[in-house]
Amino acid sequence: MDPQAVDHAGSSELNDVKKTANGNMREFLDDVEDLTRAIKSVETPDVARVRAKVRIALAAARSALSDSASQVRDQARQVSRRTDGYVRDNPWQVVGVAAVVGVVLGMLMTRRAD
Repeated sequence: MDPQAVDHAGSSELNDVKKTANGNMREFLDDVEDLTRAIKSVETPDVARVRAKVRIALAAARSALSDSASQVRDQARQVSRRTDGYVRDNPWQVVGVAAVVGVVLGMLMTRRAD
């Protein structure tokens, strides 16, 4: 199998997971913003103080979300390159480890089936 095709398939799955996670986080942050707008008419000192803290936290969370997505992407690329290099430099070791893992999993699954 073509290593680039495998890398592309894994990259596609990773992108789908990232998009889902980012979408869920952005939706949550939007919901929190909606909540702060909904309580805007309540003008007590405590609510005003909490609302200000929430706005600051939202800004920080949005910034961290974009920063962490970039960092995760960079780390995933580095790990992918290292793994690819190791597999290319040590193909028989990788085949041996995969065979051992397969045998162990097969034994465990056979025990559970009994």
